[in-house]
Amino acid sequence: MARLPGGLRPQKKPAGRYHHGELRRALLDAALGIVEKDGTGAVSLSAAARRVGVSPQASYNHFRDKGALLAAMAEEGLRGLERSMREAGAADLGEGERLEAIGVAYVAHASAHPAHFRLLSAPELADKTEHPQLLAAYEAAFGVLLAAIEACQATGVVRKADARKLARAAWAMVHGVAWLLVDGQFAVAGADAAHVARESVRVLFKGLDARR
Repeated sequence: MARLPGGLRPQKKPAGRYHHGELRRALLDAALGIVEKDGTGAVSLSAAARRVGVSPQASYNHFRDKGALLAAMAEEGLRGLERSMREAGAADLGEGERLEAIGVAYVAHASAHPAHFRLLSAPELADKTEHPQLLAAYEAAFGVLLAAIEACQATGVVRKADARKLARAAWAMVHGVAWLLVDGQFAVAGADAAHVARESVRVLFKGLDARR
């Protein structure tokens, strides 16, 4: 180990000691690891603290309860989902193709990040109004799909109807496809998640298409 002036050695951070922001990040990562291994039901502040190597009390300095911890993880997952959908929607495509790409991106992102995706169905997060930041993240992600449907309606690709209702139906459909894939109940021989998503999304959009 290199010596400091005067022959002193630099001090290592004691095990289990974190700066404020570092501990919050460490607890989120630990809790996500628990979700990956044992599901959302196994998450607790004390379990996350044990993984990190700090006292359970230390976790309460960052999250008031399990619900707050789950909400913070789910918010991160939704922000990532929103980015994936926006990137898909930014492609140089026709309105109908762009809408399809957004739906495929939803399923593909969920398949690539199953732990974050599972958090969206955690019972503790059923009422998103209890977690304003999570609700804002959900609305932002949903807004990508809603805007795409409105754009399709403006060009006559999607039939005229309540755009929010159509978006909710589309969200429910792609969410269901994603869940079946993540849960291993929608396996198709020789097909990957993107292929299954694309086929399923096309079935949905045939129902929305004003020209059919």
